[in-house]
Amino acid sequence: ADMMSSNQIGRSGRLSPNKTSHFSEIHNELGIPYEEMLFFDDCNWGDHCGRVTQELGVVSWRTPAGLQWKDFQGGLEKYHQ
Repeated sequence: ADMMSSNQIGRSGRLSPNKTSHFSEIHNELGIPYEEMLFFDDCNWGDHCGRVTQELGVVSWRTPAGLQWKDFQGGLEKYHQ
């Protein structure tokens, strides 16, 4: 069986704009539990972080100004809680 590599997930064509499909692909193809994923998102027009956390249990951190060092640290702290 062919295994999808993680760098192909965003190019698979089975994705939806709300990001939950991205994490479903990662979970299904690589076997990573949702609660062991950390998502940083710089989206300014929707709450992808809230959606993937509520629907799947993915830990997420919004980065509206792009990923800054303080955001990376904040996301890791939230992940470890």
